[in-house]
Amino acid sequence: MVEYDVIVVGSGSSGSVLAARLSERTTRSVLLLEAGDVYDGDLSKFPEAVLDPSSLNGIIPGGPHNYQVGGTLMPGREAMVARGSGIGGSGAVNLAYFQRGTKNDFDRWASWGNSAWSYEEVLPYFKKLENDLDFGGDAHGKQGPVTVRREPADRAPEFTQAFSAACQDLGHADVPDKNEVGADGVGPVPLNIDGKNRASAGYSYVLPAMQRQNLTVQGNARVLRLLFEGKVCVGVEADVAGERREFRAAETVISAGALRSPQILLLSGVGPADQLRELGIEVVQDLPGVGMNLTDHPQLALQYEFDGRSPYIPGSGVMTSALNWTSYGSSREGDLELLPFVSSVGDMMGLPRDVQDATIGNPMIVIILQQQDSRGKLSLKSADPYEQPDLNWNLLAEESDLRRLREAVRTAAELFDGKAMKEIGGRMLNLAKSDIEGDQAADTWIRSNLFGVGHPSCTCRMGPESDRTAVVDQFGRVHGLQGVRVADTSIYPEITSRGPNATAFMVGERISAFFDDNQAR
Repeated sequence: MVEYDVIVVGSGSSGSVLAARLSERTTRSVLLLEAGDVYDGDLSKFPEAVLDPSSLNGIIPGGPHNYQVGGTLMPGREAMVARGSGIGGSGAVNLAYFQRGTKNDFDRWASWGNSAWSYEEVLPYFKKLENDLDFGGDAHGKQGPVTVRREPADRAPEFTQAFSAACQDLGHADVPDKNEVGADGVGPVPLNIDGKNRASAGYSYVLPAMQRQNLTVQGNARVLRLLFEGKVCVGVEADVAGERREFRAAETVISAGALRSPQILLLSGVGPADQLRELGIEVVQDLPGVGMNLTDHPQLALQYEFDGRSPYIPGSGVMTSALNWTSYGSSREGDLELLPFVSSVGDMMGLPRDVQDATIGNPMIVIILQQQDSRGKLSLKSADPYEQPDLNWNLLAEESDLRRLREAVRTAAELFDGKAMKEIGGRMLNLAKSDIEGDQAADTWIRSNLFGVGHPSCTCRMGPESDRTAVVDQFGRVHGLQGVRVADTSIYPEITSRGPNATAFMVGERISAFFDDNQAR
């Protein structure tokens, strides 16, 4: 049996970065296991759905580039959530939104016993990963593998220009660089787009590293469980194209995402001991926090139209502007976001116009709660690794979440009442003033127009061993065990106040550096 120095489970936004960086040391052998396709490491074999940053074709249910996970969003509301499958993970099928978490986010992480994750500590890794085409200075990098750019103002769609003007008319600041500390205001969305290609972690990190002799990339390999000798992880068992195989390594890093990483730990006997025993799983380490603290960004869809139609341009950014602000009385900066899509979901999925209904046939402003107080959980239904876990997002369970979303919806409606929107004939299609005149009516509208989630986080949150909800320490090492770490959005102590993808890249950079840090060994 071949043994490796490091096994990385999952080639998503963190795992791809991690495997590529670890294999830069030629004496270190690295095995990257990906449940989906790796396209033979050949760019010419990358499908359009993975390369085109304006396309959502990759998340169409039943497609080859995603898998669907069922769960309960809130009482009475079930939903299927798409997760990326293939090199680059979910970051290979998203819309290339690449805002970093804010300075306040990371300083909060550090305040909970994770000093290695303060803004001052993580900024060098954000700079290391990027080649920002628009900004330089102390906040940005120019030599990294990930191209970051914004749509120029003179090329911004008409609706984007009106949206930005309307936000400023309401007193929101103009923020040209949303990746510099993450200040509140309206401005262009940073996009990880290289030319006309989505610069996912698979594209930017793994593809250029595929020829290294010390890096093995194995596709169609779904990891089922970790292998332990006592408290030491010695490798993994995986289903490789229908055949069960074992792979051994001195260290294993789980980077399978915030839904699969806790599932793998639980199936391996790492998690709440009572729950594991009930399912007949031998307990390796009692960690009550595994699968708990599930956090996401609840999203509402406000459909609109205006006099004209924004063109759908393949290879371009469809999220060209965003408004981020702090809700009234909140201690968490930037907890609300308005994000206009300049194309309809139907267009982005490549569906003919004549089959697009009102829900997917109109562009929309996505209203997002970036810091929810409600918490969900993931738990196993059985010891069968092929059975989907039980997922309960528990959205809108806290009144504070509804209160802030009411503010966000009313702010969006106020934009359409302004001069800038009226000049282009901007009209809301699924929101009337009567829908938000009272809190009860607004809450009904919010629950009816909650259209999904896509940023699961915090299910293996980091923190000191004294924190019983923590699963890993600040170096990604699983508490109480040796030879196993976690590196993906699941380790966030709290979800970021922006989309999590850029931060997931940084997590890969940061954890890889710990391998060469004696303190973090």
